[in-house]
Amino acid sequence: MGDSAVRAAAAIVAAAALAVATLLRFGVGANGVAWAVVQVVLVALAWVDLRERRLPNVLVVPLGLAALVARAAFVRGALVEVVVAGGVAFAVFLLLALVVRGGLGMGDVKLAAAEGLLLGRAAVDALLLGVVLGGLAAVALLVVRRSGRASTYAYGPYLALGAAVAILVWSPPRLV
Repeated sequence: MGDSAVRAAAAIVAAAALAVATLLRFGVGANGVAWAVVQVVLVALAWVDLRERRLPNVLVVPLGLAALVARAAFVRGALVEVVVAGGVAFAVFLLLALVVRGGLGMGDVKLAAAEGLLLGRAAVDALLLGVVLGGLAAVALLVVRRSGRASTYAYGPYLALGAAVAILVWSPPRLV
């Protein structure tokens, strides 16, 4: 089995494990299934970013929009919280992307916004965790590869991991 096949298999196992853990946490009702689907999409985003160094709009944008539509339809009480969280996350990550010029891409900015729309207040912890993990990975790469600041790596997997942990550990507002 080639390296690419091993990575794909690892992504499938990770997605399945996160989906099962999420169903155990939230139950097998509509809300649990919705969060399990989010976990699978987060793994897919991480996998694509690791392979292609991009977070495709075809995954990121529908993730945020689906969260917004689900809240508007089923959990209106959380709508203001998630819209504010999504807007603030977008603004902060856009500012960071402009300041670090190339350290964050627009896919990372849009993923941060989607996480805000998904997680509400819990997005703060999720994004902070993702930033810390991504920073630690960057330091490790600098040490191991002896590469300079010009080296690039996928940041989306760390943001996605922060969101996956937040779904399981913290209390995001219901999706449905």
